[in-house]
Amino acid sequence: MKQNDVYYDSWKEDRDLILEYNGIDINDAGVSNILGSGVDNVTRSQAIVKVMRMIEDGGVHHVIPVNPYKMVRYRGSNDLGVIYSKADLKIASGAGVVWASKQVGFPLCERVDLLSFLMELIRLAEIKEYSIFIVGGRPEIAEQSFFNIKKSFPKIRIVGRHGGFFNKERETAVVEAMRKSQANIVLVGLGFPREDRWIDSVRDNFKNTVFISVGGALDIISGDNRKAPPYFAERGLDWYYRIITRPWRYGRLIRVAFFDLHLLAHRLFVRR
Repeated sequence: MKQNDVYYDSWKEDRDLILEYNGIDINDAGVSNILGSGVDNVTRSQAIVKVMRMIEDGGVHHVIPVNPYKMVRYRGSNDLGVIYSKADLKIASGAGVVWASKQVGFPLCERVDLLSFLMELIRLAEIKEYSIFIVGGRPEIAEQSFFNIKKSFPKIRIVGRHGGFFNKERETAVVEAMRKSQANIVLVGLGFPREDRWIDSVRDNFKNTVFISVGGALDIISGDNRKAPPYFAERGLDWYYRIITRPWRYGRLIRVAFFDLHLLAHRLFVRR
């Protein structure tokens, strides 16, 4: 991943960036109710400030990026619904969620692109000397993500990385390594919904950590998958591009269709 291809669009001086974020107000950031599910009504900058506050205040936190496919799964599964309700920050990473918020009368202020959010967060973590642990899918994904992030942010403290899907015995070792690292931020890219369930199952082992479900973002950061072309990315259709380029994921379109049907029913029978 070349430095000018990193999904980071600001190379401001450290001092200027810190001053900019210190001036961002999050007091007016509310929650939009979309078909019974709350989504934080925040800009990308406000979402990053919220994560920074989580680190400063301590405790264990979970950040979830939301798209229409995920919303259907959260609504249709009891355990995922509970995990979603416990999450501390839910950001609208899918354009369909922003569109839906307008249809139900609780408009979100903007779509928060997950890659841009992560790159800006990593830049601030580098400045503030916060540490990061990477849990990826395949071993080469975690390893290459590490090298590409370090190439773009040389001073970032990546205190550990683990790739590969692990059994219970191996999981114990991974969790112990994460705990001992005292990482401020853990990026978990095990794929949805596995990563959310995994984070929920291990979070009680930690005291001061922000877990972020990053889905396929590590695949893109590592260079294993291409970022969606501008036509799709600018319209918030990254998810659609991933589906049409991976035919085995067509089943997800059916769930998205259910999401659209829920919205239609809401407009016909609720908003009158």
